[in-house]
Amino acid sequence: MKVPWISKEEIALKAMDLMEAFQTMAGYMVKPPIPVEDIIERSLGLRLVYEDLEKVFGSNDVLGATYVVAKVICINERLFEHSSEGRLVFTCAHEAGHWVLHRRYVDAEGGDNSKDEAIVCRPRDAKAPIEWQADYFAACLLMPEKGIREAFQKVCGPEPFIINNVKGGVQEGSRSEEPFVEQWPFIAAAMCEAGGFSNVSKQAMIIRLQDLGLLINQTTTRMDWKAVCSEAS
Repeated sequence: MKVPWISKEEIALKAMDLMEAFQTMAGYMVKPPIPVEDIIERSLGLRLVYEDLEKVFGSNDVLGATYVVAKVICINERLFEHSSEGRLVFTCAHEAGHWVLHRRYVDAEGGDNSKDEAIVCRPRDAKAPIEWQADYFAACLLMPEKGIREAFQKVCGPEPFIINNVKGGVQEGSRSEEPFVEQWPFIAAAMCEAGGFSNVSKQAMIIRLQDLGLLINQTTTRMDWKAVCSEAS
């Protein structure tokens, strides 16, 4: 599905609008961990269900689907088996992003068949604009910028972390106490604990920190689980 370009700022505002609408309806100020399931059901008025989407779509790579006409968000129940809570919750928030940002484009296409009117999410499509936009919405909803900056101040101080080294220890032209790439799981875990982001994965947290310019990786090594796995092997 083709969708128009949306700026990060506009996506963040839409996520904030949804949060504020939920707070008004619920009558309390929401703090992390963000109750995304309640937001989907109570604020968006959608039905949230868990199914074996491998059987529904005949594919083993479907994480979720948003059925616009039926007003249903469906999450692959196998995420309970194979993934952390963070992946499951992020998928829920991602589908909420599709509802907020993209449902009108499905309506415009006028699909009648249940599969035709579904926005189906697969990891292989992650770079497509519609999927990137939903991912960014999910990050803004689950990790509001204000809360992230407050937690970062507690954990790391007022200045951004600049990463110049992949490994710790004495590096040429650097001090041994400087932060390094392989520390990323500990930085992310400390952020999740300090900010109460208990339903957010470390991977999602590290991406959010980099996106907000709080963590600047100046090496050529990515700060993600693949780097950890390759080092362990």
